[in-house]
Amino acid sequence: MDKPCFELKGSLFTLSVLQLFDHDLSHLEEQLQERIKMAPGFFNHTPFVIDLHLLPDDQHDIDFVALKELLLSLSMIPVGVKGADKSLRARLEAAGLATLAEAKHKIAAEKNSKEPHLDQEQKQIPETESTINSEQENLSDAAIDTTLSTTHNTAKIIRQTVRSGQQVYAPKGDLVVIGSVSAGAELLADGNIHVYGTLRGRALAGVRGDQSASIFCHSLQAELSSIAGIYLLSDDLPEDKIGNSVQIYLENEKIRIESI
Repeated sequence: MDKPCFELKGSLFTLSVLQLFDHDLSHLEEQLQERIKMAPGFFNHTPFVIDLHLLPDDQHDIDFVALKELLLSLSMIPVGVKGADKSLRARLEAAGLATLAEAKHKIAAEKNSKEPHLDQEQKQIPETESTINSEQENLSDAAIDTTLSTTHNTAKIIRQTVRSGQQVYAPKGDLVVIGSVSAGAELLADGNIHVYGTLRGRALAGVRGDQSASIFCHSLQAELSSIAGIYLLSDDLPEDKIGNSVQIYLENEKIRIESI
């Protein structure tokens, strides 16, 4: 018998959600372009789920083909739609978009919410097996210690500055940088991120949906800070926290920054 060339698995993945409040695609394009200018790396070739739950019932007549083409033109990758009723499924299939099911109690809770969620948040949904890309360009082996074990997780330690264009990912644990993080660099961790220097680049903690994760740094100047996919851009940083030693964490699905 020939050796199997594939295997089907179920898994959980964290995907960004584009929450729609209006079906005006020209307005959507304008606002997305503004966000992309502030954090291009966050959107570039990032898979997104389109959420229709908070879209008014009279605005569900969306041109999904045009919506998909718009997102692709902005280097965003739409993979599916949630919150769509059965009448839309044929149009979604024609546009090449998956229909994603969700627990009924969660749908009801979102529809009854008076305050809309942030338009970019991370959700865990079943998908096929994959891994997060993690390149470590020009980082020497001596600068990386990947085997510091604790009772609960494993920490990856980087013993030098992470420079522009470099990306470092710590799976199943924390990421510790003994140095600074340059603008244009990116840190990702399933757990916490610790930067014993200036954080100028992007830091994404809890990338697989851990809302208890935190980011710690000695000097906050980050281009983007994200916990479990809920993010804060540099323009939104409180002035009294810029340049200070801080902890960044989630509270009630909102980013909080506390001096330490």
